[in-house]
Amino acid sequence: MSALPRVLVVDDRPNMLRLVQKILRSDAQVLTADDGGAAIELLEREAVAVVLSDLKMGEVDGLAVLEACKRIQPGAVFVLMTAYATVGTAIQAMRMGAYDYLSKPFEPEDLRAVILRALGRARQAQAADGQAAAPDTQTILPGVYGRSPAMLALATMVQRIAPTDATALILGETGTGKERVARALHALSPRSSRRFVAVNCAAIPGDLLESELFGHARGAFSGATRDRPGLFEDAEGGSVFLDEIGDMPASLQAKLTRAFQERSVRRVGETHERKIDVRLIAATHRDIEGMVASGTFREDLWYRLNVAPLRLPPLRERSGDVELLARVFLTKQADKRASLATAFSPAALDLLRASAWPGNVRQLEAAIERAAILATGPVIDVDDLPPELRVHAAFNPDLGEDGELVALTWQQAADRARDHMAPNYLRAVLSAAQGNVTAAAARAGIERESFYRLLRKYGVRADNFRD
Repeated sequence: MSALPRVLVVDDRPNMLRLVQKILRSDAQVLTADDGGAAIELLEREAVAVVLSDLKMGEVDGLAVLEACKRIQPGAVFVLMTAYATVGTAIQAMRMGAYDYLSKPFEPEDLRAVILRALGRARQAQAADGQAAAPDTQTILPGVYGRSPAMLALATMVQRIAPTDATALILGETGTGKERVARALHALSPRSSRRFVAVNCAAIPGDLLESELFGHARGAFSGATRDRPGLFEDAEGGSVFLDEIGDMPASLQAKLTRAFQERSVRRVGETHERKIDVRLIAATHRDIEGMVASGTFREDLWYRLNVAPLRLPPLRERSGDVELLARVFLTKQADKRASLATAFSPAALDLLRASAWPGNVRQLEAAIERAAILATGPVIDVDDLPPELRVHAAFNPDLGEDGELVALTWQQAADRARDHMAPNYLRAVLSAAQGNVTAAAARAGIERESFYRLLRKYGVRADNFRD
């Protein structure tokens, strides 16, 4: 029997089955089924690590195979593929437990990357001690994770917008994952089989940005030795994502407004227009309405961008997602680096939840990557996490809803700050005392019984501590 992991591929097109077998031949033992019913019968006989199933197939479709897979082999990782970028079925599949979503046609390297991630997830699930319960079932959009009310509301909006050609504007702080949401919009749209082109408007000087977006003619400027199409032409039929559009120069804002009003672009150095068919998705961390009011952002462009605004909440407003995201990032690190770490200690999870995360999801992912590298065993502990998290946790300024803090008296605000800081202080003192409660109480300058009362009050576990 092959030592390679088993992948079941389900598709009613023989040429697709042969193609996937060829792409994955060095990575997996590929089993095939040419319809959903045959796939379910095979799942009842053979254990597999990953199932890759088409969506549209005769009487038994991909969702039916997914449902049967979760019942027959709940440990198998499921990936859905389809040429029909149907929003409802994609979201339904993710909520039913699908790990990922692949649009046809796909590049061989994209398929292989998805399957390798899925195989890594299968290894992680098999090795786990039961602490993490399939975090990927919390994928609410392709590549986007969450379970907080704010994220579920965002997913609902994306579902409504994705099938249309409406221009979308994603608003949110740096590091919140705006590009992931933009890619999800594209993946769930009828344009998913065409290119998604992303450009950071803040990273390219204004004079070069015009050429990048609209292209240029030979001789248009020094160094323009040949005609070159711009990104709008490159993305024909697909989507263009303009990140940090709030940093776009005013002169270029006017040209962008005209381009989308006329649905055409003019290359630098040319006099004639070229028709384009692209969807525009933009994003910014800036107060774009304030910029409009101050005259630093064009009002007419704002109206065109604000057709379908999507507000991405900062991580401090979706603290219930921190543990979920941490587990997802740890799984990815295990896949990427063959990391020993597969779980978090209770104290590490407490610290992750308590941290302020000024750098949002990007900072969290970097923290987990660091911890996965430093961990010497299967469990990530507090000492493996970046030390600055303890500072952020102790002095998290987000102690209430907007406007609530200033409504408190000094004593009320001080009490709330103390309650927020206390669990981290107690854990730090216990750690410094190597888990000895009597020594920790002495460090804190209080009686041992009082220290125990504080542990109980603030929910700090003392399971591994001693007297």
